[in-house]
Amino acid sequence: MSTGHKHKKKHTRFTFQSLIRLAVFSIIVFFTISFISGQKTNSFQTIDSTLSVDEQKSNFILGKTTEISNNIYLSIPENSRKQLENLNQNPAATLIQEKINLIKEQSQGFPQTQIKEIQKMIINNIYQNTLRSIESQ
Repeated sequence: MSTGHKHKKKHTRFTFQSLIRLAVFSIIVFFTISFISGQKTNSFQTIDSTLSVDEQKSNFILGKTTEISNNIYLSIPENSRKQLENLNQNPAATLIQEKINLIKEQSQGFPQTQIKEIQKMIINNIYQNTLRSIESQ
């Protein structure tokens, strides 16, 4: 008699979602390594003493972000760069931009109007409850 349990082999499934996760992780690692390897040791030498520490940090981060985006842009093939540069002339892109602008325009003041509506509903409910309690007495 054997008392041991049989172990079933677990089959690992490599799905499309796993591929996406792996790709995102690889991109993050790649850009992190590129950023770290591209840093200069004397990057704070051009700090303006009239700026606050927060402004200096934000300027430094903005400069690094711009540098990284320029490097990414330069690594894109020429044909793709031309398509990106002419994206605003694409009818689909202009339609999307118009829709975004319309949504922004229509949603201005949305939270304030919702708050006012909720306040009106609360007051109306209090009023109705008060009337019911008065009538029941």
